[in-house]
Amino acid sequence: MSSLRNAVKRITHKERSQPQARSHLGILEKHGDYKKRAINKHRKDDAIKAMQLRAFLRNPDEFYTGMHRSRVTDERHTKITEGTTRIEAGSTLDPDVIKIMKGQDLAHLRHSISKDMAAVKRFQAEVCEFDSICVVFSDSIFLWLT
Repeated sequence: MSSLRNAVKRITHKERSQPQARSHLGILEKHGDYKKRAINKHRKDDAIKAMQLRAFLRNPDEFYTGMHRSRVTDERHTKITEGTTRIEAGSTLDPDVIKIMKGQDLAHLRHSISKDMAAVKRFQAEVCEFDSICVVFSDSIFLWLT
């Protein structure tokens, strides 16, 4: 029986056009137009909600290495040209002064590394003082208590 029902031609329901008296209001929005506009709006709303959630869950202490090579100007992030640091890109300092500053940074790092190495050696000396066999490798200390 269902095959006969499918064989009957159905009337296609068409949407009406804009009445002549209302033509000054512009083109009448059809259902298909509304559907496209609604889907687009919902997609945009979902994207905004996702961005708000990401902003809410963002860790303020989070750090990305790209932050070294970018700067905020006029509320926009712009990348600093490759091969320059943040100091070099936006400074009015001479290149000689920048070299001195970098040298001071390296000296500070060397000093802190040597300080840490001295603390490690002191710790190894304290641990190996006791009556035990102490084997020191580059990354581990093994103790055999006797």
